[in-house]
Amino acid sequence: MLQAKLRSASLLSAIIAILAAVASSGGLLIASLYRDNSLIIWAFRGNDLVTLAVAVPLLVGALILTRRGSQRALLIWLGALGYMLYNYIFYLYGTAFNQFFLLYVALFTLSAYALIFALPRVDASAISRSFKASTPVTWISGWMLFFAALLGGLWIARSLQFVVTGQVPQDIIQTGHPTAVVYATDLSLLMPGLVLSAVLLWKRQPWGYVLATIVMVKATTYGLALLIMSAFAYARAGTWDTLTPLWAFLTIGCLIATGLLLGNMQPAPKQADPIHIDRTLHPLA
Repeated sequence: MLQAKLRSASLLSAIIAILAAVASSGGLLIASLYRDNSLIIWAFRGNDLVTLAVAVPLLVGALILTRRGSQRALLIWLGALGYMLYNYIFYLYGTAFNQFFLLYVALFTLSAYALIFALPRVDASAISRSFKASTPVTWISGWMLFFAALLGGLWIARSLQFVVTGQVPQDIIQTGHPTAVVYATDLSLLMPGLVLSAVLLWKRQPWGYVLATIVMVKATTYGLALLIMSAFAYARAGTWDTLTPLWAFLTIGCLIATGLLLGNMQPAPKQADPIHIDRTLHPLA
């Protein structure tokens, strides 16, 4: 039953896992692939290491367990897809044009469509009932709102500083990019996702449990990538990211929030099906 309802998203996820393994392996092994400055080259190689060693196995393992009926695995799988979507935005717009450009396009696009195919089939009400009444939704929601305000506020402040002073923020100058790719991606995707998920979770709405877990899984995984990227950039390029302590703080907080969410999920009864076909969205299903 689950296999049939998630066939399209599962197929795309398998392709994503293969392509991500190829892209990250190439980034680590092909010395001439990245054509950026030293800071960006080593940051992306750190990212490639996390994608290959953590994100791809997480995606594959969660997909396998989802097909066996695990609700926890379903949310982790969707969070891993969120990581792939978010991650390869930076490869599309944050690297100099290289031989893997079409691979980055495919990874970003397939990740987006995998989520589009999967999310309408999630029975948020069934999943929300698997969370214990004691789940600390207020604490978790508060953390997510704090995360959004802290990081979003930082990017907004630096952007407004340029309006006042005309000086491009140093972190943008170091990348060699003409614009703030990180600011743009976080303010347009990550911050709204954090706020929406937090508000829905605070109100104990079914989709709040689903979206909050997905966002926290993605944030934890990418937080690890940021730490490894910072370590690679410092070790190889000699450039210290002054925001590394912030990345560590946010990653630890997201890891705790993820643990609290997943740890408060109870196994679904055998007859329960966390996936359904929403016929209002799929009239031919």
